[in-house]
Amino acid sequence: MNKQIVLVVGGPGKSGSSTIAKRLSEYFDIERVYGGQFFREVATSQGYASIEDFLRTMNQEEIMELDRKVDEKLRRYGLKGDVVLESKTFAAIVQKEDISCSAKIWLNANLETRVHRALEKEKITNPISRWIKKRQIKKDLSFRYEMDKARYKELYNIDYDHPEKYNDLVIDNSNQTPDETFNLIINFLENAGINKQSKQ
Repeated sequence: MNKQIVLVVGGPGKSGSSTIAKRLSEYFDIERVYGGQFFREVATSQGYASIEDFLRTMNQEEIMELDRKVDEKLRRYGLKGDVVLESKTFAAIVQKEDISCSAKIWLNANLETRVHRALEKEKITNPISRWIKKRQIKKDLSFRYEMDKARYKELYNIDYDHPEKYNDLVIDNSNQTPDETFNLIINFLENAGINKQSKQ
């Protein structure tokens, strides 16, 4: 019997959630839906250079209305099944609304690690330019975390500082490679009876 798999993966910016969500999607051969992509598409269409600029500028109620629309899309994908949903809120929504879900996974890393990961992707070699960019990245990640925390509290009463309340597995991957994190998750899922064979 074909069993539908619904995985939820979340985490703050540069925690590695996108990398892991993509790998899980490929491993199980199921669709990946990235909630943040809907935000980025709106921000880009309105001429914003970054999601942080978009969040700083837009009216708070308009942003929360966009949150609601994105989460409604995720609900529809979740009900369809065989999907990896990448979202910072959906694990809590699943719990509050008793939506069927195979597993909810939250990835985290300390701020310095997340800043370093973002900086390395920029491939800046000039020391002064790196220093300036590092300060900007740290400012943006800190701002995004605090804004998300306040917004999700108001929207869904989510305790953003305590993801263990909503997730089945919470991993601090500050000192892990993506392979180590992925293998840890696969072991957890297999122990829970969620594997490739369960889809067949």
